[in-house]
Amino acid sequence: MKLAKEGNNDASGDREDFALVLIGHGSTLPYNKEVLEELGKRIAKRRIFRAVRVAFMQLNSPSIEEVLRTLAQEGMKDIVALPVFLADGAHTLEDIPKKLKISFEGEWEDLGRDIMLIYAKPIGVDERIVDILLDRVKEAILGNDLRGNR
Repeated sequence: MKLAKEGNNDASGDREDFALVLIGHGSTLPYNKEVLEELGKRIAKRRIFRAVRVAFMQLNSPSIEEVLRTLAQEGMKDIVALPVFLADGAHTLEDIPKKLKISFEGEWEDLGRDIMLIYAKPIGVDERIVDILLDRVKEAILGNDLRGNR
């Protein structure tokens, strides 16, 4: 497996040849898994990627390793791993890259031999996120406050 950071020009082919893996933290609350799954469905509807899957770092399944191995078994050679996290931190800088690396080690090494795995950046600061935040503030102002007034 070759691991490339976003922006590396080693990846070849059109985006239609790529699989996308949305990586979430994982939670004991079902809603968090459902949100990531819904984001995956909405991206898949746009038909930009050959496959769109969700994976979780911990607490939920499928795991990052399971999803990457399944995609490889299905013949996907180019995979983009996208952490659906707001900002870089220990999980995006250490934990997830470690899981990406071990996905094709040991008994899985042959499976990962021809895989180009690209690791994208988390969401970060973006005007589109600012717009969403402001929309949530407007919704809160128009709704009831926590004291039950309005």
